[in-house]
Amino acid sequence: DIEMEGSAKNSTFDEGAARAQLEHNEAAAELRKLSIAALKERCKERDEKISGKKDDLIARLLKPRKPEILILRARRKLYVPRVPSSNAAIMVALVLHHTPGSQGITKERLMVLAEETGVSKESMSGDGGSFYDGWSGVKQLLDGDPALVRKEKGFRYSLTTQPPNMCGIAVAKALHKLAHQEGLCSTPPAD
Repeated sequence: DIEMEGSAKNSTFDEGAARAQLEHNEAAAELRKLSIAALKERCKERDEKISGKKDDLIARLLKPRKPEILILRARRKLYVPRVPSSNAAIMVALVLHHTPGSQGITKERLMVLAEETGVSKESMSGDGGSFYDGWSGVKQLLDGDPALVRKEKGFRYSLTTQPPNMCGIAVAKALHKLAHQEGLCSTPPAD
């Protein structure tokens, strides 16, 4: 009886996986019919890179769509940290480890937490032979209207909370989701 139940679950999983693969193949076939210019336009609409061969463009279009807030910010020419990057890792660390309204996180602690996310390709502490480390680009997070991160007294950092649809918290949650879509984040996914 238990074997049958497990077998039925595997059969359902196999059917689901087969259906997903079929849909993927059909979508790829439809995209192959499009010109490179049309594929680039679709990539641009999704804030994906528009360089590369036709197969590269199709692969980008077959991936899950980025969270809308990231696409919207890019269209408005507002700064959006790339995934993977140190700035994305810092924002993900803040959204996971800081409670809005409480005291911010120190740079030293934030660097450790950002490293633990796995969202940056490079070590947050740098490569040892360079002046630059994972903190080097944080000015981009502090600048802008609206800024994504704010610096508090005592050199502590937190995500911005206003305006609600463009604030640091909203962007950080979207970056966390994107990092999971890309298979980069080593922390549990958000709700």
